[in-house]
Amino acid sequence: MASVRLEGIVKRFGSTVALRGVDLEIEDGESMVLLGPSGCGKTTTLRIVAGLEKPTMGRVYFNDRDVTNLPPRDRNVSMVFQSYALWPHMKVYDNIAFPLKIRRVPENEVRKKVRWAAELMEIEGLLDRYPHQLSGGQRQRVAVARAIVVEPEVLLMDEPLSNLDAILRVKMRSEIKKLQRRLGVTMIYVTHDQVEAMVIGDRIAVMNDGMIMQVGSPNQIYREPANTFVATFIGSPQMNMMDGYLEGRVLYVANSRLDDVDLGRSGKVIVGFRPERVLIGGFEGLRFKGRIDFVENLGSTTIIHVEVEKGRKIVVSISGEASLSQGEEVTISIPRDAIHVFDAKTGRAIAHGV
Repeated sequence: MASVRLEGIVKRFGSTVALRGVDLEIEDGESMVLLGPSGCGKTTTLRIVAGLEKPTMGRVYFNDRDVTNLPPRDRNVSMVFQSYALWPHMKVYDNIAFPLKIRRVPENEVRKKVRWAAELMEIEGLLDRYPHQLSGGQRQRVAVARAIVVEPEVLLMDEPLSNLDAILRVKMRSEIKKLQRRLGVTMIYVTHDQVEAMVIGDRIAVMNDGMIMQVGSPNQIYREPANTFVATFIGSPQMNMMDGYLEGRVLYVANSRLDDVDLGRSGKVIVGFRPERVLIGGFEGLRFKGRIDFVENLGSTTIIHVEVEKGRKIVVSISGEASLSQGEEVTISIPRDAIHVFDAKTGRAIAHGV
């Protein structure tokens, strides 16, 4: 297997800058997820690691070996595409065997490796079928089997579950994580789905506008977001964000104040807190009085929208069904350890918990 290091990767397509100086280190055997909205540069980063694109500036290293100018065939990487990219005229067996045959692997070795990959993906009974005879989930398994059959040093996956229905997607994301652990392969996985990223990634690199916003474990990204972009991109419903003001040791937010806040600064800030940390009632931390504007009953969870000032709402997420209804007046509170403070100008985190 291999470690992967990206140093100062810049990629331009004409006048468009897709990547703006990406630095990233991925450890041998690690599952790294590139997470971000469409157009943020995550697929371009993946294609540069694969050798399908060359960086305008910067270097790519596998195990400290510079592979920046090596073609894909000399990098020992495999890639699973969003479309699966199976050959429609080939049976499943031949699709899986294809990368071995172009490497001129002996036929008896090809048979062994195809059987091994098919059994690992639980598709050994499908080897005589054509892709059009398979379900979406089966085609996805074939694509993964074809990728792992060459036992790559680095396994690259570009939103491989996006074409599956919701139930199958949940099943397959856990299977991909188990497969990566079983093989011990270094994996770089691209997705815009934050739940998928949290399940699959040992670490997550959150990207936006061609830059990496934060790299960390799923727990770090969720609990200690580096800036307002990461804070609002991770979590569903997304983090509440409100304008605040620090004056001495007092934090003012809307019609509420919190004393004994020592952050060593004064002036405008942005205050964030996750909906699941907001309490109905309570006496600790920031407290707001408001009127319920909307209630979403989702079965195991209830999402409540509380208007605390005209045009200013706080989203609250509570477990189970709530006996609250639209128009009802409530008091809500946010514990001190649930309050995140960000710089109003740069969006960078100042404190997690006050």
